[in-house]
Amino acid sequence: MTPLGCCSDDTWDALISNRRAGRYLTPADIDHYTELSALQGLALHGAVVDHVEVDRQLQESQLLKAVPGEIADVWRSEPLVAMSVVAFGEALNHAGFSLESLRSERTAVVFGGSKGGLRSIERMTEFPRDRRGRRSQWVPAGLGSCVAEAAALSPRDGYGNMQVFWTYSVQTDSATRAITELSRARIASSCPVAACATGLIAVLQGASLIHRGQCDVCIVGSADAGLRSSVLASFHRLRVTSRHSNPASACRPFDLSRDGFIVGEGAGVLILESRVHAETRRAEAIARVVAGGWLNDPTGMTQIDEDGIVVSEVLSRSQNSSMPYPDILNVHGTGTESNDLAEARGIVKAFEAAPQMPRCFGLKGALGHLLGAAGSVETVLTLRALNRRQIPGTANLQMIDHRCSIPLEANPRELPGIQSAAKLSLGFGGHVACGVFEHPSR
Repeated sequence: MTPLGCCSDDTWDALISNRRAGRYLTPADIDHYTELSALQGLALHGAVVDHVEVDRQLQESQLLKAVPGEIADVWRSEPLVAMSVVAFGEALNHAGFSLESLRSERTAVVFGGSKGGLRSIERMTEFPRDRRGRRSQWVPAGLGSCVAEAAALSPRDGYGNMQVFWTYSVQTDSATRAITELSRARIASSCPVAACATGLIAVLQGASLIHRGQCDVCIVGSADAGLRSSVLASFHRLRVTSRHSNPASACRPFDLSRDGFIVGEGAGVLILESRVHAETRRAEAIARVVAGGWLNDPTGMTQIDEDGIVVSEVLSRSQNSSMPYPDILNVHGTGTESNDLAEARGIVKAFEAAPQMPRCFGLKGALGHLLGAAGSVETVLTLRALNRRQIPGTANLQMIDHRCSIPLEANPRELPGIQSAAKLSLGFGGHVACGVFEHPSR
């Protein structure tokens, strides 16, 4: 589920066709458009999911029929949950499962997010009104005040069951809860929060549960619906969003003229299962998880070590004895000055003893930065690249920064014979993760 398509096939086809999702935002896309545009001093841009199509797919899905109507209504109203449920349905179908065929006693869910349902949280600030529609006489003192006022609301106030609204749209684990309820998973229901590395860490945690024998099937992934005025304003203050005038070419990972990313949104879901379980039901695997891990870079809240030491270490620790070096590497590549330089230095250091560097590619120039969804969505696309032995290009890479001396592919390319792939994810707060995968034919 990405700004390039509401399913993995459409997204992949768009990437291979060199399409880019960045566009100018409109007042219909985002609240407080005029104020935010004036604050930033430029036209707003981002990478937007087609939410009309998401809602259409959700209404046509059999998944909504598995829950009470009031829960289904809340899922439809919150983009974070709606995208997650649609992506889960696609993953379920692709894996050859139905809700009935999942054995709840051997199924787990590890589905993360970097934040809760921001649209619903913003709606909560509208709650402080008395039941005659007048403004309450209190001075806002944070979300606690909103919650206290909201607790007194009844369905006739237009917000339905407050417990359902809070659980299934406001909390950080609201999408996790939706997927867990649909799958009836009993082994685990976990919601990792690791900024922009969340999705990949969810994949690695799910693989670990299976490796330890705690479950046969684990539904993993992440989502983010952070294309909101509060998020755009915050990233603008942090000076990490691009100021280039053309939104389609604004995010330029590893390019000499890069100056930041554009914010996007989306969801990615993978269904992992043990080899024995997959072989028993004669499932067709798209890839195998062979190694991975994550570390912390204590350099700063929004910075990473400029020499890429932690990036190098997590890549080195993820190398497998039977497959020491991946053939392709999907880099994090935000398009910021500091991230791309440090990441490139870490990659060079990690593979300095390799016969050759892995072919590298980045996706944020085409997709935008999907924040908490980036790790899972980009992992899905990395596995698609490995399975099809074809990689997308690094969109908007015109002139590579000579300091970023890694072999980046600027355009889509077929790579016959590749057997392994790695995915690298970084996140504010020091999160650095790497996953390594192999082709099922290996």
